[in-house]
Amino acid sequence: MLQYTVRRLLLFFPVMLGVLLVVFLTLRLVPGDPAVVYLGLEGSAEEIAEARVRLGLDQPVPVQFARYVSNVLQGEFGRSIFQGSRVTEVLGQALTPTLELAALALVITVVVALPLGILAAARANTPLDLIVTVGALLGVSMPLFWFAILAIQLFSLQLGWLPSFGRGEGLFPSLASGSIVQLGESLRYAFLPALTLALGPIAIVTRLTRGSMLEVLALDYVRTARSKGLSERAVIYRHALRNAFLPILTVLGLQFGTLLGGAVITESIYAWPGLGRLVVGAINQRDYPVVQGTVIVVALLVSLVNLLIDLSYAFVNPRIRYG
Repeated sequence: MLQYTVRRLLLFFPVMLGVLLVVFLTLRLVPGDPAVVYLGLEGSAEEIAEARVRLGLDQPVPVQFARYVSNVLQGEFGRSIFQGSRVTEVLGQALTPTLELAALALVITVVVALPLGILAAARANTPLDLIVTVGALLGVSMPLFWFAILAIQLFSLQLGWLPSFGRGEGLFPSLASGSIVQLGESLRYAFLPALTLALGPIAIVTRLTRGSMLEVLALDYVRTARSKGLSERAVIYRHALRNAFLPILTVLGLQFGTLLGGAVITESIYAWPGLGRLVVGAINQRDYPVVQGTVIVVALLVSLVNLLIDLSYAFVNPRIRYG
């Protein structure tokens, strides 16, 4: 396992370089000059030229890329064009809210999707199975922004149960403080955005759990366990679920990247101060350093989570060996 882990960690470097190259070139292809956006309509040609030199945009693109990669390898992501702060500081402020939202959305996904998928498989071809299947299909099909509007209309405007925007104190700070009241208030702020973000993953994981469980429940060893007189609960949870869980675990890891990507829309709707909202503003302002830094951080997080998921296979199924 150690050799496998080291090899996977070494692969991070070419992956990060490829991600950086794609986002670097894509930003340069998008219409709009950061110097012009920065100075506005009042900027003269001389001022724009001076701003381009100051921002390093007067150099050829290969030179800009080589210089940026050199800085990144030293842990320097540059400075935000519009905020003037170091990109690491800007990302540090926005990363925690996004991780809070993604973590809570992942918890909601597991808590809702696994029981629904197991229940649908155990009651296959019944009205309950049909309801779960149709609900999962609706969850996959419904756009995030439409569900967010409906959720705000119901839970915030009509019932008044949950706030429709903002973050409050934050989940992680509330957990660190140990205050139940503060944690409850933070959960009130985070629940609607997290539920919106989890809508798609819930539907996907529910359908996958149902399909994986149905496949395992049809195997010979499950029929043997039933013939020995084991209860249905023991057959499902002790025998079937453990073997059906590997593909589910893989998809949960992949869904973490989806949660980070979906945060762009969700954070914009709920005014959540995370990476998604940050990167939308940075793209509109042509703030290259912030966009590039955000993409690198997200790509690194997704790669690390996928590595952890791969390493966890051996704990779920001890027969798995890493080559």
